[in-house]
Amino acid sequence: MSTSHERPVGWSPIFETASGDDSAAMFCSIIHALLPQTQVVVDVGCGRGGAVQTLDGSDPLDFRGEGRRVIGIDVDPVGTDNPVIDEFRLIDGDRWPLDDASVDLVISDWTLEHVDAPEAFVAELTRVLRPGGAIVARTVNRNSVPALGARIVPNRHHAKVVGKLQPGRQERDVFPTVYRMNNRKALAALLDGAYDWSITSHGGLQHYLGPWPRTAKVAQVVEARLPKANRLTLLLCARKR
Repeated sequence: MSTSHERPVGWSPIFETASGDDSAAMFCSIIHALLPQTQVVVDVGCGRGGAVQTLDGSDPLDFRGEGRRVIGIDVDPVGTDNPVIDEFRLIDGDRWPLDDASVDLVISDWTLEHVDAPEAFVAELTRVLRPGGAIVARTVNRNSVPALGARIVPNRHHAKVVGKLQPGRQERDVFPTVYRMNNRKALAALLDGAYDWSITSHGGLQHYLGPWPRTAKVAQVVEARLPKANRLTLLLCARKR
């Protein structure tokens, strides 16, 4: 399999505004649509892969495939346990452990809300992506109800609160949040000029209320009526020019 470095990853409709309630389905669908055009995929903030359910090739979060290498990078060595990457590399310092212009596609799932230095993050993203390469990222909207609550509750208490809202969530999978690149204005300031990009807004508040099914159902209806600026999830697609 060969990938022309003259051909952009993706096509224009991917980078146009769309919307829907199921961010997971759209996140995975976009990535799988781009995979045939890639050889090197990097999962930034790959973690231990706790959301992966199956290892039989049917899990939509498994992006491995013939002729393609999936590299996971993270500041936490727990990434060595991730079952759906081909290789793990530890981030030590500010520089990502990747060569310049060596990556076709970067994916990031529930990571941007933890990025303390967004300018440095985007600088490294730009360095490692080849021209025409892309990033697909899913993150928490800074102006959503959970993000507003998280900014009120000190980070040291987040694991306890999340444990009550999501009983299956392990404490080791809860990390400090800062929300410094988690709305349209912040992302525009970071991406304009070097990228073609799009942000779509999605629901998901009901997933935080799993222990209370009736409340979750009401939350789903209410969130659908909220302005897009206040829905839980942002889905970013950006392509390096």
